[in-house]
Amino acid sequence: MRYEYDAFIFHQRADGQGPLLALFHAPAGEVAAWADVDRLGPDNRMAPQREPKKSRINSICRFFGDDPQNTIPTAIVVGLRGIEFDGEGGIRKLRFETRDQHPHPGLIIDGQHRLRGLEKVDPNTIVPIVGIIEATDLEMAFQFLVINNKSAKVPLDHLRALALNYPSEQLEARLKTARLALNTNLGSVGVLDEDPESPFSGIVAWPNNPPEQRIVVPAAIEAMASEAKSLGFGELEDLDSLNSFLIAMWSVIKDEWAHLFVADSKLLSKVGLTCMTQFVCSTIKTWARNPRLRDQVDPGDPDKVRSVTSDVLATLDPLFFEAEWASSSYDTRAGRDMVMSDLETLSFNKANDDDWYEGLKVINRNWLQGYLSEHGGAALTPDEDVVD
Repeated sequence: MRYEYDAFIFHQRADGQGPLLALFHAPAGEVAAWADVDRLGPDNRMAPQREPKKSRINSICRFFGDDPQNTIPTAIVVGLRGIEFDGEGGIRKLRFETRDQHPHPGLIIDGQHRLRGLEKVDPNTIVPIVGIIEATDLEMAFQFLVINNKSAKVPLDHLRALALNYPSEQLEARLKTARLALNTNLGSVGVLDEDPESPFSGIVAWPNNPPEQRIVVPAAIEAMASEAKSLGFGELEDLDSLNSFLIAMWSVIKDEWAHLFVADSKLLSKVGLTCMTQFVCSTIKTWARNPRLRDQVDPGDPDKVRSVTSDVLATLDPLFFEAEWASSSYDTRAGRDMVMSDLETLSFNKANDDDWYEGLKVINRNWLQGYLSEHGGAALTPDEDVVD
């Protein structure tokens, strides 16, 4: 297949040194057909790119779908080889072709998620491109490292100062489509409260929401995000991917344990949210180290996160969060450790078909005795390891 584009051909450096560059645009579907992504792996140690994150691709689709004015004008960077161009001056015809059983002429240096996201939105979506003509492997690796290590986030105070010059309501509405905010509701807390896909939408305990809906304290969301971030997975490096991970995980928990998403629920307390997130995350990390389970685990893929979370829930019993606990508060390091230990014990009990409550430390013994009597269970013996 032969491709031809009008391109602005130039050297960036005034002295004419450095690689020759081409500035042009093409439909995302076409770019995907002639550009490869060279991914780092055990058999390809010199490749610059990592595996794509499905959550980031999905976020681009969501961004385009949320507002018809949303665009991403940032160019992707592509190394180009086997290029022909003719004409005089800056604007020239750029030509290359793809052939079966041959490497593609383009290799994406930066912007694989933008390209895949725009292609998923619509293959005809236009992609701005900066091409490095006849780029060597060394040049492409160098450009990848420079692009990914020289970027810096804009300070929050700068963003707020800029926002003062624009109608705040209009700007906030547009920024929400990018999962950004300029008010104090920043980071995961604001997103999980305001994103319509979030299981915590509208129930965070702050002035934005009606008093009767303020169920989840902001500090609990922050603690959840910290636990997920501590996984150490590269897929959760950026905030959007981290939030997508939390939304995917907790959407499953809400679907399967819907009766616990109410006021005064132990599950939605700070210790409940923190420990449940930690338990699911630690299980994901354990499964990621198991060669037989590794393919099921991808924190950057919301579908796999939902699937793994459902599997983890199958090892637990929501009665743990419905029960009366021995203490009124476990929101300390020692208390959270006790709750985590009980979740692990509960999971072990379920795996071995033992009574779910055996060996649990936080369940109130009197409550449990009453529960067993009411539901026809066996009476507790004095030496059973359940304390109040």
